Amino acid sequence: EEAGWKLNKDGLREKDGKVAKLTLWYTSGDTTRRDLAQAIRAFLKPIGIELDLQSGSWETVERHMHANPTLFGWGSLDPMELVHHYSSKAAGVEFYNPGYYKNPQVDAILEKAMSAPDQEAAIPVWQQVDWNGKTGTGIKGDAAWAWLLNVQHTYVVSDCVDLGKGAPEIHGSWSLLNSVDDWAWTCK
Repeated sequence: EEAGWKLNKDGLREKDGKVAKLTLWYTSGDTTRRDLAQAIRAFLKPIGIELDLQSGSWETVERHMHANPTLFGWGSLDPMELVHHYSSKAAGVEFYNPGYYKNPQVDAILEKAMSAPDQEAAIPVWQQVDWNGKTGTGIKGDAAWAWLLNVQHTYVVSDCVDLGKGAPEIHGSWSLLNSVDDWAWTCK
């Protein structure tokens, strides 16, 4: 309301003749992304934003992802994923930085982190990508991505198997198997 987006007769936000309407893309056959897309649409409707849902193969989605919101699944224990998301050098390269995010200060932080002499020195620099007190990619800064959730994966459920401490799940990996040496059979 304060920004001038008023509800029109159809219950949608409108400003200067432009209706608050977006198209959200996701990949076909991915029920998690489909369900998320439907939930997002349900959340936006009561506040007057119309969301059209479109799905297709990654090849189809790729043709639209630079001009439309797109549901991605990311996850990695490697901080280079921050470079893939936020470096202006990565903008438009394959599926990296599809929104063409560019912030020279964030680019400088990324370069400093990658140039750190070791992981111990790099970690506090990587953390500044989100917010360094003045700028960043997180919600206090540019909010370059709308992070929705962390998916919890279940691989094994058994009273007879102890999987040990395990590792955090990362998208597209077999991180559960990273601790296979710690697994133990507990039943006799």
